Amino acid sequence: MTLEVKYLDLAGRRALVAGGSSGIGLGIAEAFLEQGMKVVVHYRSHEAEARSLAARFPGRGFAVGAELATERGAVDLVAESARLLGGLDQLVHSTGIWNDGPIGSIEAGRLEEIFRVNVFSAFYLVREALPFLRRGAPGNVVLVGSTAGQRGEPGHSHYAATKGAIQSLAMSLAVELAPEVRVNLVSPGWIRTPMAEEELATIGPLIAGALPNRRVGEVADCAHAALFLASNASSHLIGQDLCVSGGALLVVPRGQVVARET
Repeated sequence: MTLEVKYLDLAGRRALVAGGSSGIGLGIAEAFLEQGMKVVVHYRSHEAEARSLAARFPGRGFAVGAELATERGAVDLVAESARLLGGLDQLVHSTGIWNDGPIGSIEAGRLEEIFRVNVFSAFYLVREALPFLRRGAPGNVVLVGSTAGQRGEPGHSHYAATKGAIQSLAMSLAVELAPEVRVNLVSPGWIRTPMAEEELATIGPLIAGALPNRRVGEVADCAHAALFLASNASSHLIGQDLCVSGGALLVVPRGQVVARET
């Protein structure tokens, strides 16, 4: 992915991108590396993709595997990332799992797993990275949320709840950690990623037709948002949520809806 915008201040900065081997996280990791940053590309199950990206940027890209459903996995990932990079300036949390089902079908193990992976890992990673981020202050944290956490999502209540928790975590930490560390949030809507591929194959045209800009988002849209929040260009943004959704949460006048439906 080659992005036109260049943030010269990012060159040489050190970042851990959790969930950096697939989808939005992979796009962010690639964008960071293209800006001249040193990046640990974290993977759980997409090792080949993480290593392939890291190999394109020898000396600056590092692939590190970790199971972030456990506290130990998060602790070890931060320690290894700081060792490889010689410290940490940036943390991006883009790791997460998604599955669907009405609330009556969500058993305890499934609910607990999605909260461990999507929420607890963010808490543990920020906690462990904080000493490093403060050492090179101002440090920077970008959490990846979702429009599901802003408006809810029937049939995915467990997933939406985790993203609502991420949003609250970002706002809380933004105040708690400022001014030494800036914390912000990127909340994608429907984005073309492997995680969304199956559903978009059937409902993609319907989703695009309902959006003001008439298209489903791309990974590059989220990467642009993350780059902006990571750079000095956003130095006065604290606890902000960049909703990368094509206007999905806007109230559409009834006349426009009718015009689209006819």
